[in-house]
Amino acid sequence: MSNSILVFGATGVIGTYIINELTKELKAGTFDRLAIFTSQNTVDTKADTIRNLESEGVEIFVGDVADKDYVRGVLDGSTKPTSGTPRSKPFDTIISAAGRNAILTQISILEVAESIPTVKRFFPSEYGTDIEYDPKTSPSEPPHQLKLKVRAYIRDHIRRLEYTYLVTGPYSDLWLGKSRVSRIGSFDVQAKKATVLYDGQGKVSFTSMEE
Repeated sequence: MSNSILVFGATGVIGTYIINELTKELKAGTFDRLAIFTSQNTVDTKADTIRNLESEGVEIFVGDVADKDYVRGVLDGSTKPTSGTPRSKPFDTIISAAGRNAILTQISILEVAESIPTVKRFFPSEYGTDIEYDPKTSPSEPPHQLKLKVRAYIRDHIRRLEYTYLVTGPYSDLWLGKSRVSRIGSFDVQAKKATVLYDGQGKVSFTSMEE
């Protein structure tokens, strides 16, 4: 069981949903410690979000993810949080929800985490389609290529850490908006018209970000 969890990218698109659910579990006593690692820019631009997390008992670490010494101090419990009630307990679980512009930063985090015995498991930023499922489409998706580099690093360098790829399928929240209706197929009952994709026999699994 995870007892102390550190989240990267907690205020992003999917990270917001992840940290909200984790906060509920923190209050329920499922684990003892929950924190986020964020940047000064996020603190400045999302002040209300940060204050809300603090009020829920979430510790806030503000720093540069490329600063390996700082990341090490956070993970092993020797660095106190920037805000929130400090706890000396090291983190045993890392959850990354890094956005597409920060996917490769996970490699330096993994390098540090692998060297700290108290860190037990790592959840890379996946949360979507399986990037190795269809090699025909991944080359045209820049984020997929970055995630593949992270997976390659894990295969080649990670020996001790447990890791899990959470593959959910595409999010209906991002695909069912009005602007995309012609791309995803639709039914216009009043006009008695329907838009069907491809041959109408294809299958796809969706989930929502909240789920």
